Amino acid sequence: MKYPKNWTDYELIDFGNGRKLERFGELIADRPEPSALSSPSLSKEQWRKADIFFEEQKNQTGNWDKQIGDFTIEYTFGENSIRFKLSQGTFKHLGVFPEQAANWDFIADRCASLTESGIKPKVLNLFAYTGGASLAANLSGAEVTHVDSVKSAVTWARENAELNSIDSIRWIVEDARKFVEKSVRRGDIYHGIIMDPPIFGLGPKGKNWKLNRDLPELVENAMKVLHSEDRFFILNTYSPQLSLQDLKKVLSKSPGFPKHFESTTLGLRSSAGKELELGNLLRC
Repeated sequence: MKYPKNWTDYELIDFGNGRKLERFGELIADRPEPSALSSPSLSKEQWRKADIFFEEQKNQTGNWDKQIGDFTIEYTFGENSIRFKLSQGTFKHLGVFPEQAANWDFIADRCASLTESGIKPKVLNLFAYTGGASLAANLSGAEVTHVDSVKSAVTWARENAELNSIDSIRWIVEDARKFVEKSVRRGDIYHGIIMDPPIFGLGPKGKNWKLNRDLPELVENAMKVLHSEDRFFILNTYSPQLSLQDLKKVLSKSPGFPKHFESTTLGLRSSAGKELELGNLLRC
């Protein structure tokens, strides 16, 4: 399992019974987590100390028991740090997936290696959400293209960029498949491609996305715009419908994909040392 080790503004305090207890800065949140199937380590009294509690109702939407207003947290990697705006809405997410910090470290290392080789890295971030990977790549010297089909997510990512005094990211509101198809036709080349596709999704013009159906073609096209030698690739998914073995098969059958790649799980380690798996990860 790959999990971040440099968080000071985030802590997985405990998890179990389908929920996780987390610290964001000084705020303690109690949120649903389908992967948290074990029993909690802490008592019910300790869980009740949470500042905010999310009650899920249907289709992953629900309500927080109280609103505390927007706030920021920070993640440090190497000589850089990323600040994030966190906010409550009708979903359990606050605007950052803390486990992704393990990938931000990887991105920073790869961009630094390319830069040391005299290459100005060009990075494409697909299904890019609020931009953690985009910011990590930009702060590590890369020219970044950030793509997400949800306009509000791109707006949030731009706010995070402003929070970090970044004004050089290329922002695209578009279906990831359509953007990559156009990149193939244009002959674009990227040194790094990052993708975090959902199980299901809806593009800006109503074109739906299904992971099991659409991922193979997207990966195949992505390989056509990924540099043949100086490159890195990250793919993580949170779908129980697509096992790690199935995911490896998808990539191994994709023309142009490297024969050797890392396959593992992405997750978090609690304060008590318990590990929580939060998705499959393949990267090279």
